[in-house]
Parts: sequence; structure tokens; C-alpha cells
Amino acid sequence: PQSDSGQSANGAEPELDSMQLDDNEEKQLSIDADMNGKPSSDGDGKGKYSSESHAEVPIDMSLGSLEKFCKEASRSFFDEFGLISHQINSYNEFVSHGLQELFDSLGEVTVEPSYDLSKKGPGGWKHAVIRFGRVKLEKPVFWSGRDDVDEESLKLKPRHARLQNMTYSSKMEVEVHIQIYSMEKSDKSKTEKDPFGHKRVLMDETHVVNIGRLPVMVNSNLCWLRELRESDCLYDSGGYFLIRGMEKIFIAQEQRCLTRIWIADRPVWTVSYLSEIKRRRIYVKLIDSTKNNDFSGSKIISISFLYANLPIWLMFFALGVSSDKEAFDMIDMGDCDASVINAISATISESDELCEGFRKSDKARQCVDDKVKSSKFPPGESFDDYIAKYLFPGIKGNRNKALFLGYMVKCLLMAFTGKRRCDNKDDFRNKRLELPGQLLGRELRAHLRHAERLMVKAMQRDLNSDRDLEFPMRYLDASIITNGINRAFATGSWCHPYRRNERCSGIVATLRRTNPLQMMSDLRKSRQQVAYAGKAGDARYPNPSYWGKMCFMSTPDGENCGLVKNLAVTAIVSSRVAQPLIDRFVSCGMNKLDEIPAKKIPQMDKIFLNGDWVGSCADPASFVMRLRCMRRGGLIDPQVEIKRDKHQSPGEVRVFSDAGRLLRPLLVVENLNKITKRKGSPYSFQALMQQEIIEFIGVEEEEDIQCAWGIRHLFQSSGEEVSGYTHCELDLSFLLGLSCGLIPFANHNFARRVLYQAEKHSQQAIGYSTTNPLTRVDTLSHQLYYPQRPLFKTVSADCIGRSDYTFGRKDDFARPEYFNGQNAIVAVNIHQGFNQEDSLVMNRASLERGMFRTELMRSYKAEVETKGPSKRLKMKEKVNFGKMESKRGRVDNLDDDGLPFVGSSLQIGDIIIGKVSESGEDHSIKLKHTEKGMVQRVLLSANDEGKHFAVVSLRQVRSPCVGDKFSSMHGQKGVVGFLESQENFPFTCQGIVPDIVINPHAFPTRQTPGQLLEAALGKGIALGGKIRYATPFTTATVEVISEQLHKLGFSRGGAESVLNGQTGKRMQQLIFAGPNFYQRLIHMAEDKVKFRNTGPVHPLTRQPVADRKRFGGVKFGEMERDCLLAHGAAANLHERLFTLSDFSEMRICQTCERGANVIMRPVSGGRKIRGPYCGFCKSSENIVKIAVPYGAKLLYQELFSMGICLKFQTEVC
Repeated sequence: PQSDSGQSANGAEPELDSMQLDDNEEKQLSIDADMNGKPSSDGDGKGKYSSESHAEVPIDMSLGSLEKFCKEASRSFFDEFGLISHQINSYNEFVSHGLQELFDSLGEVTVEPSYDLSKKGPGGWKHAVIRFGRVKLEKPVFWSGRDDVDEESLKLKPRHARLQNMTYSSKMEVEVHIQIYSMEKSDKSKTEKDPFGHKRVLMDETHVVNIGRLPVMVNSNLCWLRELRESDCLYDSGGYFLIRGMEKIFIAQEQRCLTRIWIADRPVWTVSYLSEIKRRRIYVKLIDSTKNNDFSGSKIISISFLYANLPIWLMFFALGVSSDKEAFDMIDMGDCDASVINAISATISESDELCEGFRKSDKARQCVDDKVKSSKFPPGESFDDYIAKYLFPGIKGNRNKALFLGYMVKCLLMAFTGKRRCDNKDDFRNKRLELPGQLLGRELRAHLRHAERLMVKAMQRDLNSDRDLEFPMRYLDASIITNGINRAFATGSWCHPYRRNERCSGIVATLRRTNPLQMMSDLRKSRQQVAYAGKAGDARYPNPSYWGKMCFMSTPDGENCGLVKNLAVTAIVSSRVAQPLIDRFVSCGMNKLDEIPAKKIPQMDKIFLNGDWVGSCADPASFVMRLRCMRRGGLIDPQVEIKRDKHQSPGEVRVFSDAGRLLRPLLVVENLNKITKRKGSPYSFQALMQQEIIEFIGVEEEEDIQCAWGIRHLFQSSGEEVSGYTHCELDLSFLLGLSCGLIPFANHNFARRVLYQAEKHSQQAIGYSTTNPLTRVDTLSHQLYYPQRPLFKTVSADCIGRSDYTFGRKDDFARPEYFNGQNAIVAVNIHQGFNQEDSLVMNRASLERGMFRTELMRSYKAEVETKGPSKRLKMKEKVNFGKMESKRGRVDNLDDDGLPFVGSSLQIGDIIIGKVSESGEDHSIKLKHTEKGMVQRVLLSANDEGKHFAVVSLRQVRSPCVGDKFSSMHGQKGVVGFLESQENFPFTCQGIVPDIVINPHAFPTRQTPGQLLEAALGKGIALGGKIRYATPFTTATVEVISEQLHKLGFSRGGAESVLNGQTGKRMQQLIFAGPNFYQRLIHMAEDKVKFRNTGPVHPLTRQPVADRKRFGGVKFGEMERDCLLAHGAAANLHERLFTLSDFSEMRICQTCERGANVIMRPVSGGRKIRGPYCGFCKSSENIVKIAVPYGAKLLYQELFSMGICLKFQTEVC
């Protein structure tokens, strides 16, 4: 017997065999299944590799066996790494190491007295020094004032924070060491040898202080779900924060790489050594000579260091270089042309003019020190100290610093002479991704500095007086950090990476949960910040370095096109490698820079670690080979990137171990013969890396390898192996992102349609919602009643998911929730003209049977204060939930507590939550126009700020109607134009009636033949066909699909002869029909329809209001006016813009042609009459009444108030 999607046992069809990825159980493990061998329950349950328990059999090195192995290896990769490992790993690294390093980097905080003589105490001036020590983080818990509460009930889990609108956060406690002392004059101070005297310590204590609360990422090491192995929702992998009940995520930020020197030619030729700290940035520039008598236009080489600009030659001699020849040898230009010689000569003469005799002893050193000390922000340290601290801090020793400076000058001169390229800022080798760890650390540092400044000011006041220091309660306010971080999350305004006083947006976003695919795509986004849209340059264009790391298609259209991107499906982001690597380098043949004689340095290849020159080696090929062998063998971290650059002279080896680099797994071709077949258990990805079968390759290292596009490219057509490849892709579709990898036949479609599906339609599709609706309240959520999986498969969809995943069928998709829609029989035909211009005609009977029926849940929330009236709000009354007869709407469905009954039906204008003040004033919440539904759930809760709130969820069943939006998986969107009865549709001889009829004109201009191929393949699968994969780049050919249809008794083209449902006659033309996977999108006519006769108007202009929910009017704009003018419908236009909008009347005095008012005025006889009266003419005669828009009358009155009076010329009609 054949498997459900397997090929025949004899494998007689070679074309089918090439596309076939499943096999009989006797031959190999089926990769459709979820791996028959389940992981053991002990350990971490991830099916780890164990060589003792399972026998190993060498794998057959045939094409089919290796392709099966690739699928199983890919599945093990997703099993162990998942799709959001970069978010969680970055946060875990920050919690375990980064947070402690952040507090260590703050240094000592010194509090000096204010030296105000009027406040000087009897004990002299007091000083204080504060140091931060060890940081401790607790797991999130509820605060309880009682001791008898069970520990288990105090655990604050994500569901509690979500339901109670609380922040899921952890308490930060830090050791603070404080020392208070006074300076006393000693006997030495009288002789002026000891001007400061000696220190007398008054207080020396260490306290453990609560410094604030740090938000906890769900599913991180600090989260209870990780420890208890629980999950709120089957589709939820964590990676987000809960801030006041809202789910917030970080969008990875693309930043310039700081671990390499940058060469740029604008505005001047510059080589930059960058750092986050401004003082550590070094710029070497080629600038015009400053001499007035130099007309040759020669350039000089200048260095910018600690805000001081000086010729580079002075810095060389200040670092201990003894002669011009030694400095020239350090630059090591070799064959240089006249322009380089002129630049160096001009630099030397400029140095001589600036500091005469700079070659003697310490003259250059003194000159540099004077320049630096006279700069804008002079350092307080001595020359040696600030050179060690700010000039290349990663390189030790002045000689090594001078050598690195010479290398920078060489790079500058080679770029100037055209022998080296400038760096491309859009290349991913020159970028790093900033993840939650770095972003959270940056914001936390800003708030710590703020708290520190306030603490210093408060302590300074108390040090001056004799008041006892109550440390730390009075000075360190935990709310500064807690509220500051919460505010940053809530507003999305984050600390700028370089400019401390600026904030930037686009770093934090609210997690969208229309469907699980949208949630996962949001967590895998990256963003590049640009100053403004016109300055983006080439940043929007795909760069070749994106290959396999970033998806070429998954980017939004519009202003963010090309700036917001998605990670490719197998891309991971490196974490920081903490292990020391220098000793490993030495064991591989590197000589440290200190140990190499100056003459040998130009003959050896340089070795850089994270941008710093650490040594050189004579045999770079052997060094790189040994280092890569150590990485594959596990002696150094697998995320270390090793690049050998042969284009430089001498060559360079660059090794990177910093965080934020993009990596992806590739097969090592030379070790494919080490693959063994696992009997009874799936492969472990860690074991495959230990066996050196798979390794991670970064952007730069990818240039050194020869990578095959797939296993089949390693074999010639005759079946022999092809030599020359070093690595191989696991699957070519892994170049795409998650959303794109799920699209069948994506490589056959126009790119814009793939982009629409990946970024818009797939994320607006209604399908799977969450599996924990009882423990969450979303403002708006949709759920498809009968979600289905598609008939086809793609490799991405097949491999994603954990091997111990308990949801769904075991013999098919591991993660079906990424497909949100249903399989519909789609016919390509014209139907009575109702499917023009992307409209769809749908089968009413199918919809009545439940097809595409969805449920809409909408939640309404109201808060009340439980605390008594505060000083600020003392004028306001206390408001509570309650029921009272209201003029605003009906209260029939409310209980006495002001909340509706579960199951009651609420209509437009009903009161949904009753709120009453103590004086009986009504504060209730009313359903707006177009809102109605059945009460699904009523929730009453309280948060940690002392507020009670109620949430009422309304349920509404939505069956498709005319105007609802649908889309296939190929960007073919359309709205329902007509619901046709089933008996009027054409039907086949088998009695099959289409569910959807789509217009054939939708395909040629949109260039989406992928949908037709999907329908033809789906028809074959539904009839029991063997080919099931529609993976991009490795899809079945049209010939193979048509052959499969032909063998099943259908036309090769997929078209069928049908009978007309209305006449019963056979139609002359053949109709193409087949199953397509269709998605219902969240855009529904019921949410968009807008109509009214009369309704509310704006109180100022008396024109209809705009908002649909407020029962506003339909906008009749400028372009609509132009249409009526073109038609000549003047009366209609007058009615629309005047009579039905803001009709008003105005009195005009014909004598002075100004406006007259209707007033109450006295007349002779002591009486008062009310009527029109001109205040200018002092008369009530010759006044006429005219009809004007109220907006014109308002304009007249506003101009009159500014001293501008309009005149009206009137004529009798």
C-alpha cells in the first residue's frame, strides 16, 4: 500500500520521483509524519541526541536519501532553535550578564558638598562616594502584606498580568556601598606639601536596595512558564513583554557595525574607528593643507582625537615612534604614487610648523597633550592614562596602538588611490542587529543616570546640614526606573543610540494577533532608521548580502518599503561570545603583535578580533583551516565568524564574536559521508553540528565558500557527484521569510503579488485565534469556525514545529495554524457580469453550510477609582458601577451592579456598562453606531494601581455577505459581488459546483499563474495524486502536474466540460476549476458601511460630524464636487453642499452693505421689540434676509472680531 502522500514503491516515474519527498515506511522515515520516534519525557523533552540508545546505520548517499536528510535536519533546527530564539536569547543574555555589566560600568558616584559657607556645619565639608555592587533579579510575584499566603498563589504569571492590566516585571535589587567622609587638614598641609589633608571616614555601609522593576519577557529564563513548562496558548512562543496588560515587542534595529574601521569618501576621505562612547571615536582624514602659501593643492593626513585635530605625524611620535622611516614603515604603503608621497610630505611639514623639533625627546607628546587639554572637553587624566583609555582601548601598548594607527592611514591612502573600496553602509557585513538586550540596557542606563542625578542633589542638601543621612530610602527612588521604562514601552519613544537628549520611535510596537502568522512575523521584523524618506539612498533596494539572511519579498509597501524587513526562515542572530579566543589563535599559529619584530610585520597576514588587531601569522591558510576545524569540533563557539580576505596586501583574517550578526545553517559537503540514519528517534541538530555535518555561516564568511543551491546540484545529470562545492543549502526556499515560504508556486508569480500576500493578506486573514480565550481579553479578535489546512505542502510549512507538538494530526503539518483559510472549489469564468474588476461570485449554499463563517469578539472596558478622592481630584465625585434609568440608552439588559447578563443581546445605542456617581449622575458607556452583539463574557478585575475595571465581551457571528474581502495565497484579492444560488451555477458531470467564481481577466495583468498551478495540483491531490509539494524554487513542472491529472482521467489543462445550471445545456467552452486555498480577510462590509439621513452636527460649524461611530455624514469632497460640475447637475450640487449640510440665514443692510443682527431694542413708548437692526446705520430699514452656508456666516463673524469687515452686495432675484 502507498502512503497518503508517498510515491509508488517501484519509483517508475522519474519526473515524479524528482519532486517526491515522501517514501514508504519500509525504506525511510516519513517526513510527513512528526517523526515516529517521540523524544523521551525526561531531560528537557526536546529529543536530544544520544548515541547509546539508538543504533546508527550509514545513510545511502543517493539524491533521495540526502534530500530526506535535509528535511529532517531542518526540522531538528526549528525544533531546537525555533523562530524567535534571537529575541529570547538576547534578553536572557542581558539578564545573566548585561545587567551586571551595566551597573559595573556606572563607576563611582562622588557627591561633593556645595561649598556654601552659610550652610557649613561644625564638622567641616562632608563628601560621599557611592558604588553599585551585585544585582539580583527576583521572579515576578504578587505583592502581599500578609505572611500566611501560599507561595504558589503569589506567582505572577503572564495570564494574571494580562487580565489585571498589570506589568509582568521582576524586582531589581542591587548592593549599594556608601562611604561618607570629611577632609581634615594635617600638619603637612601647613607646609603646602599635602594641600588636601587626610580623609576621616564618618560612615561606611552596604545596603541592598530595591532600585526598580524590570519588565520580564514571556518564556525567558525569568518567566514562570519556562520553569513550570507551561504554556498559555499552543501558538504562543513568548518573546514579548506585558506592560499594563498590553503585549509589547521589540523590533530589531539595524545599526552600523562598531567593530570595524569605516572608510568613506564623503564629505572628505575619512577612516573612522567608531564606538558608542564619543570620546573613543577616532577619525583619520585627508584634508586640504592649512598653509596659506601652499598653492599646489596637496592634502595632509589629520587625526581627530578627543575633540582635537592635529597632523597624524605628531601622534606617531607621541606614541613612541623614533624616526620618519619607522612611521613610514608602520604605514607600509609599498608601491605608492606621487599623490601619497606629497600627502605624507605635507603632513610632516605641517607637523614641523605646528611643533618645531617634534622629533626630539617628548616634544611631540607635550604638543599633543597641550592640544587635547585645550580642546572643548579636556580629559582629567594624564597623557598615558587617556591614551590607554580612549585611543583604541581594545589594543594594549603604545607600539601596538601606533601600528594600528598606521594600518588606518594605509587603508585611507589605498582608498584614496583607488586600490581599496569604500565601505557600503547597506551591506549586512557592516551592520549589526540591536535586539531586546541592548535596547533595554540603553533605556535602563538613561533612567539610572536620571535617578543618580536626583540622588546626588538630595544627598548634597543633607551633607551640608547636620541632618542624619537616611540611606537609601530618601535618595534612591525606585519609581523613577519602573515608571520610566513603562512609559517608554507605552509611548514607543525610546532612547536614541547616540544622541542622549533625543528619543526615537519605531523600536517598540504592540504585538498584533489577528492570526498566529502575523504574531510570528512581527517578532521576526527588523527596521532601519533613516532621518527622512528622501535620505534613504540605496537602503530600500535589496542587497546581495541579504541572501539567506533577509527575505527579499517580506517588506511593506509604502513609506517603509525596504526599510522594514523580515528575517529569512533559517536566519538566526548571534549572541555575544564570552570565551577568550586569543589563546586559541596562538595555538593555531598566530604570533602576538608584541612578539613580532617590526621588519616581519609587513610580510605577515594581519589577524583582527572584533576590529582590533591582535596579531599576525605567516601561514593564513593553515591558521584559518585550523580555526574552522576548532569551531566545527566545538572547541570554540559555533557562532564565531572567520573571514579570510585575500584581496588586501598583505592579507587579513577577520574574526568576529560580537552580538547582532546574522548567521544561517549550511551543510558541509566534505562531511556528508558522516551522516548516519537514526532508527527510532529524530536527528538532534546539536549532534549534527558536533559531527561537523552542519555549521553556521555569517555574511562575510559566505564570500569564502562555494555553496550549492541544493542537494540535487551536487549531482550531475548522470548521477555522479560534482566537485568544487564546500557547502550546500538545506533547501532553496529557506532563502525566503516565513510568510513567503508558505506561498505555493511563489516563484511563478509577479513579485508584487507575492509581497501583497506575504505582508498584507496573510496577516489579515481570519483563521486560528488563540487557544486561551478565557484568560485574555482582546479589544478585537476574529475566529474562523472551520479552519482547514491546504492540500499542498511547502518545505517551510512541513519543517516548522516541535517534534513534541501535540496539536493537529501527527501524519501531516506540524504547525497548521500558519495557514488561515479554507479550501474552496474555484472556477475561472464570467458569471452574469457580477465578477468584474476582481469581484467574486460566491455560492450561497456553501456559505449557509458554514463556509468562511467567522466570529467577531469585541471587548469594552471601563475603570473606576477605588481610592478616596485625592488632593488633585477633590472636586470630582466618586464613580462606581451601578444601574440607573438613563436618557442615553436602554438599560434593560443590565444587572443591579451595572454589568450586563451573559447571553443577553445588546443592540445599537444600548448601555453596555453602567457607571453612576454618588450624586446620581450618569457616566455609563453606550454602544456606538453599528456596534451590537451577544454578551459572551463579563470580567471584573483590579490592577496594582488601585483601580477596578470591568470588561464586557460581545460576540457576533459573521457570515460572508456582499462587499466582504477575500484573497487567494497569490495576492489575488477581491470583494464579493454577488451571492448566487447553487442551482444557478455551472456543474460538472460529477455534480461538483464551484464555491467561488473568479474572473479570468484577473490573471494576465496580475501575472499570477501560480494560482492556476495550485488549483491543478490541488485537483490532483484531492483525487489521490502523489505529488504534494509546491515549495518555491523546487516546484513540480507544468508537464508533471498535467501528466498526473491525465492519469486520473482529467484533461491535461485542468479544464472541464460543464452544464449550465440555468438551462441544463452543456456549455460550449471548457471551464478551468480546482481547489484553491482562500482566505477571508478582516475587512468586512459591515464594519465599513456608512449611511445616514440626518444626524449629529459639529457645534461650531454646524456641519455633519465625520466619524462613522458617531453616526457621522458621508464626506462629499472636492473631487465629488468636480464630478457633479462635469455632469452639469448644479441643483444637485447646491442641495448636497448647502441645503443638506449647513443651511443658515443672515441679515444684510442694503444701505451700508454690512451684516445686521437680530437684537432686542427699545423703541419710543418704553416698549422693546425684537428684530433685525443695523448697528452701523442705526436703522432697521432696507434690511434683507439671505440664505448662506453657516460656515460663511461664521467666517464673517470671525473676520469681524479681527477688525476686518466684509461687504455684501445684494440683488432682488
